[in-house]
Amino acid sequence: MNYTEANKMQVLDFLQINGYKPVKIAYGRALFLSPLRKENDPSFNVNLIKNVWYDFGTGAGGNLISLVMRLYNINVADALAMLSKYSCSTETYTLGATDKTGQIKIDHTQPLSNTSLIRYLDSRKVSVPFAQVFLKEAYYSVHGRNYFALAFKNDKGGYELRNPAFKTGSSPKYFTTIPGTDNTRINVFEGFMDFLSCCTLHNKIPKFSTIVLNSLSFLPKIESILVNANEVNLYLDNDSAGRTATQKIISSCGIVKDWAPVKYPNHKDFNEFLMAK
Repeated sequence: MNYTEANKMQVLDFLQINGYKPVKIAYGRALFLSPLRKENDPSFNVNLIKNVWYDFGTGAGGNLISLVMRLYNINVADALAMLSKYSCSTETYTLGATDKTGQIKIDHTQPLSNTSLIRYLDSRKVSVPFAQVFLKEAYYSVHGRNYFALAFKNDKGGYELRNPAFKTGSSPKYFTTIPGTDNTRINVFEGFMDFLSCCTLHNKIPKFSTIVLNSLSFLPKIESILVNANEVNLYLDNDSAGRTATQKIISSCGIVKDWAPVKYPNHKDFNEFLMAK
């Protein structure tokens, strides 16, 4: 089996054959709990039309061969040899809808008041008053279908979108900066739920400048900011990706405080810790 033949095999089929079941399939996308790391909220997306995958938690993505290489820590030749033993569909996925782009189109945003979204925040133990400071509710469409979600804006105008059933985001994707009264010291959170969990637990907005990465893939974008900070406080996930990112920051910056093993040593992230309380 050559490279081109292997990449015609459906990522969805490969995952299901190996025991990874989608949480949801709709409008040309399949949503999974990431097979690359432990998580409670599904953030691993497979675009069924383009036959590619993207892991929101790490910012990694690619074709089937790249997925096999990451899953089993093997090279291209070994990945091809492995895939030659599988019988996955090579048929192109199609949609009946007229809009096949899968593009998220934000129709409008407004202050957060939707009762369904507020109940979702309550289920995550996040303070609604703090959420209303930093979140909007967004109404958007995909493939002509309408949805609504919590919306957290990034520095380039895109949004991280969350509701009880789905985790996604609109373009452009980027990190979010929240100024503080002390901008010489910086807090770094992986996601906005963790940031809001911190606000909730301590019943205040941090006085230090805060960066919410929205994806670890944006870590290289903020390295120069962190290097010049007087102090960096990290609140990243307690998983392999979060630990790797933490060690990278510690090795390149001056004063770095890693709060994950202090605040939530037995939980994946700040929000999971808050929910357990």
